[in-house]
Amino acid sequence: MKWAETIQSPRSIGFATKGLYLYQTAVPNLYVAAIINKLNAKLLSNYEIHASSDWKWFENYMTYGNGILPESMLFAYLVTNKPIYKKVAMDSLDFLMSKMFVNKNFKVISNNGWLHRGSECHEYGEQPIDVAYTIHTLNSFYDAFGTPEYKHKMKTAFNWFLGKNHLNQIMYNPVSGGGYDGLEKENVNLNQGAESTVCYLTARLLMENLKSSDTKVIPLMKSRKDDVAINS
Repeated sequence: MKWAETIQSPRSIGFATKGLYLYQTAVPNLYVAAIINKLNAKLLSNYEIHASSDWKWFENYMTYGNGILPESMLFAYLVTNKPIYKKVAMDSLDFLMSKMFVNKNFKVISNNGWLHRGSECHEYGEQPIDVAYTIHTLNSFYDAFGTPEYKHKMKTAFNWFLGKNHLNQIMYNPVSGGGYDGLEKENVNLNQGAESTVCYLTARLLMENLKSSDTKVIPLMKSRKDDVAINS
């Protein structure tokens, strides 16, 4: 725990925050809350340095695992209740979604050069890790605010695995349950790596939970009163 507050990398901050937030929901702890605040103050500083009216992001480029950054801001807001964290979480998520959902189509940010500020989006080179992260992030925002748009976008993103992509090819092996490694310009990378498989399965679990809960929103953080009601 003592090393967590020294983290500097934006995505590492995001992953650490997510883990700390989940710990905090189980074992409320002022020390953990303070670390979450300290980490996301660094992330907020990144945002303030790089963001502008037409680029609401934490860096001058978007690479992989982008969803963890606005998600980190969301968790920081839920722990600290600081309005600035909520604003940056919402603004950065909206900006990210504007790059991935275009004309009702879902496109993963390409690993073929990524997306740099002031340049056009590259095509192809789509990885399942970014589909899964997008679904995870939207799920967290949906749990927090219950906005139907987030649920609709989750379904659209998950359909990428089911063949709603530029090649109309499924992105997992229904026999083995393995996830394929990537969607290229003219072919699917049929390698079923551990990362891709875990990404597909976690995304699938989230969608199954979404289906079972239908429109019911489960809060990310329970109050003590809720705990008493459940336990009784």
